[in-house]
Amino acid sequence: MRLVRLLPSRLVALLFAGILAPVLGGGCREKDPAPPPSEAPRGGLGFAFVDVAAEAGYLMRNRSGKDGFKEFILEAMPPGIAVADFDGDGFFDMFCPNGNDITGYDPRTKSFTLLPAESAPKHALYMNQGGKRFIDRARQAGVDSQLWAFGALAGDVDNDGDPDLIVCTWGPNLLYRNRGDGTFEEVGERAGVRGDPKAWSTGACLFDYDRDGDLDLYVAQYGDIYDLVQQPHLTTIGANGAISGRRCDWKGLRVYCGPVGLLPLNDVLYKNLLQETGELRFVDVTKQAGMWFAANDSSRKDSSRGPFYGFQPLAWDMNGDGWPDLYVANDSQASLAWINNGDGTFRDAGIEMGLAMGQSDYSPQASMGAALGDVNGDGLQDLTVTNFSHDHNNLLVCQKVGPGQVFFEEAAVKRGLRNLTFTALCWGTVLFDPDCDGDLDIFYGAGHVYPEVDQFTDRDKEVTYRQQNLLILCEDAERLHYRNVTQDAGTGLRIRKCTRAVVRIDFDNDGDFDLATTELNDAPCLLRCDVDRSGAPRHWLQVRLRGSPAHKIPLDPAGAVVTVRAGGRSWSQVFCLGSSFLSGEDPRLQFGLGGHSSAESVEVLWPDGRRTEVKDVAAGQVLLVAYPP
Repeated sequence: MRLVRLLPSRLVALLFAGILAPVLGGGCREKDPAPPPSEAPRGGLGFAFVDVAAEAGYLMRNRSGKDGFKEFILEAMPPGIAVADFDGDGFFDMFCPNGNDITGYDPRTKSFTLLPAESAPKHALYMNQGGKRFIDRARQAGVDSQLWAFGALAGDVDNDGDPDLIVCTWGPNLLYRNRGDGTFEEVGERAGVRGDPKAWSTGACLFDYDRDGDLDLYVAQYGDIYDLVQQPHLTTIGANGAISGRRCDWKGLRVYCGPVGLLPLNDVLYKNLLQETGELRFVDVTKQAGMWFAANDSSRKDSSRGPFYGFQPLAWDMNGDGWPDLYVANDSQASLAWINNGDGTFRDAGIEMGLAMGQSDYSPQASMGAALGDVNGDGLQDLTVTNFSHDHNNLLVCQKVGPGQVFFEEAAVKRGLRNLTFTALCWGTVLFDPDCDGDLDIFYGAGHVYPEVDQFTDRDKEVTYRQQNLLILCEDAERLHYRNVTQDAGTGLRIRKCTRAVVRIDFDNDGDFDLATTELNDAPCLLRCDVDRSGAPRHWLQVRLRGSPAHKIPLDPAGAVVTVRAGGRSWSQVFCLGSSFLSGEDPRLQFGLGGHSSAESVEVLWPDGRRTEVKDVAAGQVLLVAYPP
């Protein structure tokens, strides 16, 4: 009754009459290089991370502007990663878009010049070869675009059993429909999600906001780069088309200017019409949903009342009323908490829920990435949000304050996270359990945006351009006691780069989550988690969900909540499509069970309120739970 590798998607559909599915094997036909040996964990951690990117073939170097110098803000933001089992072989793959560089601007045609096709970077599709190495199949799969991309997300938008791809770009967005034969068809224009071809889209998430059985799409957008070049006080254009941005003062350094002053763009909500029409087609319902803001000059300020500089949206039922809501991390302006009214409209409750501003001084923070999880085991979903350096990352703990009402209390200061993250500039973040003790630990990807910070001579500033990522271990979930264990968690965490995206991916199917990153103008990291299982028991359980469109539950049932109970404790997680920073993570939910060799029960709360319970589940397996017939 164990499933150690997930089934190919088409076989899952056939074998899903029961709750559990049998084992299917797989392997790599090619001779693989010897992977780096496991490291001996230090400091009593019981696990260590080692970077195996080079040996595993995860090699794509990011290109975002020029190395060592940044002219405009979009050059400091490498794209995310989309994780999915694209070919259904049971091993999870990665789609990795890439950036570009502005080489000029023509004011007559109002057009930018980027790198020529022969030297411009391409997107990569890293197909997992038996959990040992990756091979880039982007060209063969038809997804090797050269558009300057940012967000990447995988999800089954057409409910056919294969994960599709959404790519957010500076330009037209892309929707790659998975044909199921190793290739993709780009249908963005036909499906209605291309958007404004001059817009700058960043992150995205998929969720069924109207609960009709198909996945709808929310696309966050940032700023209008075309408006930027029309502002002489922000941009200088030379006679030969060379373009340079205004420099601003930041702590005594002359650096590229931040977002304030740039005209923000409105986010977009796309309704999926698949269930109504039988065809994959989306329609923009932003205005009808009450999510539209009219931009004006006041929108350029940190006190903007909309639109905003959007980064990562994240969807779940915040207030427990049965309808999926939406949090959006915004940069340097108020973040949003879109509460679903259940009638196709939303209202922003960010201020009243404690999610809009920093709670220490009630001013906007430069929020980038977000991760969702029940950090204290009370069954409510909490948030950690990353911010700029000389601020701190948020730990927002959810509390019920009334029927259908919740408030997110900032716990970073009282729990010590402020001091642990104050000088780091963080982006992607992951809540996960590498030591399998049942407590959610926090990983923060870190790296500055200004190469000039390396000129600092003031020791008090304590900040560098390339930074170490941070691993914050939770030693007591009930009291939320944290410790920075970065230096003890393996050589993979002693690397200094400019990390942006971070995603969970169990690429070797050994039950613990590994981490993949993207790096600014650098090669990525693939941080394999090596768990020492020779000492204290470190049991785990993974859960994979499958919905039923016939019952108005998408095959990828975004928003479903899984609760695992063992030994008097319970843990809950939400199935999210879109998280961290501009990314979509491994869809398997992992639970650390510590010394418990089985779970007393696994309960799934489906988006329509129905519950499925499986009892006496052995640890060390991937449990597939289908919506009941």
